[in-house]
Order: sequence, then structure tokens, then C-alpha cells
Amino acid sequence: MKVAVIGIGKMGMLHAGIMNGLQDVELCAISDNSKFLLGFAKSIKGIPGYDDYQKMLDKEKPDAAVLATPIFLHVPMATECVNRDIPFFLEKPLSLRSGEADALVQQVEQKNLTSMVGYMMRYVETFAKAKEIIDSGVLGKLITFNSSIYVAQLFKTGKGWRYSKAEAGGGVVMAQATHLIDLLKWYFGEVNSVSAHTKSFYSEEVEDFAHAHFEFSSGISGWLDSSWSVRHHRLLEVTININAENGNLSVSDDEVRFFLDKAAGDYPAGWTQFRIPELFKGVEIDLGGPQYTKQDVDFLNAVREGRTVGTDIKNAQYIQKLVDAIYDSAEQNGQPVRM
Repeated sequence: MKVAVIGIGKMGMLHAGIMNGLQDVELCAISDNSKFLLGFAKSIKGIPGYDDYQKMLDKEKPDAAVLATPIFLHVPMATECVNRDIPFFLEKPLSLRSGEADALVQQVEQKNLTSMVGYMMRYVETFAKAKEIIDSGVLGKLITFNSSIYVAQLFKTGKGWRYSKAEAGGGVVMAQATHLIDLLKWYFGEVNSVSAHTKSFYSEEVEDFAHAHFEFSSGISGWLDSSWSVRHHRLLEVTININAENGNLSVSDDEVRFFLDKAAGDYPAGWTQFRIPELFKGVEIDLGGPQYTKQDVDFLNAVREGRTVGTDIKNAQYIQKLVDAIYDSAEQNGQPVRM
């Protein structure tokens, strides 16, 4: 399978490296408008580089494309892929606002084209195990949850497109919290209403802190707290705590722990714990974490088989609607927004 990568910053390089290391996959070309990055990436032997991604798509005719560009370029670039019937993987989030992707989503569905948006947390072993436990029903009725996503990243005014409202759409919610929002939607289903508050301290145009409350159609309710300006979190850390009818569950990047009042399914009463080394399964090549390889392999297999994936463009647009609701509610001082 021939795969082309558009945008060779941090994430584009990561995906290019994975694609270049998988069996039965050829990294056929790369594209970027940065002469410095393109010159560096072209040093990879035998892989042509382009400063015009449209020319690359026309000449190379890849079987699939990876788009790892700034958010404001996502929709037009994905549309170019759809016009050429090229399945595409798009780094998250989908778009600046959900409405700007309406035509793109419709085109993808009409053509039944395989798409994926990079919500890779679903491929982390602990979060996947938590999903399995929740779906098994052993916890009983889910009641409330609290969750957080933190990293120690920004403690002065940030520079570049990520801190521009026009080019990034927002701050920490768009850049990082969407990973957690996707997990919550995966675990609990669709949302009835959202209320939120945001705060800017280091950034002039975007938010550095966000707190949102969700009411889900399934009956569970709870909150998300997010910041890229919390000290002592060297790596991005996600935690979800769930209170339920028959016990409670906590999941993070490192472990899943849950307590049952009485035995249910395959699990005894009391505490059960899974740490990530127990859940780990090897991958062909590991760059940045096995979840990225699992994600890319799932996308490639979906292209081969002509099927959809859970993190497809339709799911991504729903996540974007929840992000829109967070920003709209925050502008109204926390007024609930109905979905």
C-alpha cells in the first residue's frame, strides 16, 4: 500500500516513520511548505518530497494519505483527498468549528470512503480495557464521573499557530482535551447538554484552562477539567473516575482499577487491577508509543477492507460539536448548551 504524508512536523514525522517501518506499506512521498523541514525529511533515502501537496497527490497517486497539518488546513486538504477518492487519516481535531466540515462529511459518506481522525487514546491498553469493563455491564448503572487531562507545557506566552484563535480555533480544549472528550463519548454515548467555563492566563487569544460539565443521554453526568499549564505533569496525563451502581472504576494511562460490591461476570467482589505492562501487546514498530502504531495499522486495514472505524470523520465532527458547545457555553458564563 502506497501512503503519502502531508505535513512533516512532529506528528507528520511520527506517522511517516511508522508507515516507513510497516511491512506491506510504502511511504511513497512527503509534502510540506517548509523548506527546512522538507530538506530534513528528504534526507530519508528514496522518498520524494514536494512543496505542493496537490502535485504530490496527482503524481504519486497514493492508496492513502496522512494529513498532519495545522487545523485550519484540515478541511480543504481532506476535501482534496476525497475529490481524488483517496482514503485519509487526519490528525485531530477535525476543524475550527463543526459546521465548516458539513460538506466534507457528506462527501465522505456518499463515497463510502475510509477516514480516520487521530484520537489515539482509544488504542491505549488501559483505556481500551476500561471500555471492555464498562460494556460488560459488571458495574451496573453508571451514575457520575469526573475526569482530567493535564500537562506542564505552557507557562509563558506561546508562539505559533497553536495559540492563534483564527488558525487553531481555540487553546487547550482543541489541542488536548478533545482526546478526553472522545474517550467520554466512546464510554458513555451521546450528550444532552454541556456547560463550561474557560480561563486564559498565559495566552492572549486562546484558553489555558477549561472546566466542562456534561449530561449524557444514558443518564450519567460529570465533569472534565483540562489545562496545559499545570505543573508536575511532564507527560500528558488522563484520568477518568466513574461511580456506578455496583462499584466504581478509575482509569489512567498507567492502570485500570475497579471495585465491585458483589461479584459480576468474570470479576470477583472487591478490587481488581490491571497495570499497563500486564495489558501490553507488542507492535511492529514503536515510535512515540504503541498506540500510534495500533491506530495507523487499524486505519490501513480499514482501507484494505473498505470498512469504517470508530474514530472516523463522522465521530470527529460530533466531538467538534461538543467543543463548539464548550466554547459557546463559556462565552455565556456557563449557560448550558443543548446538543
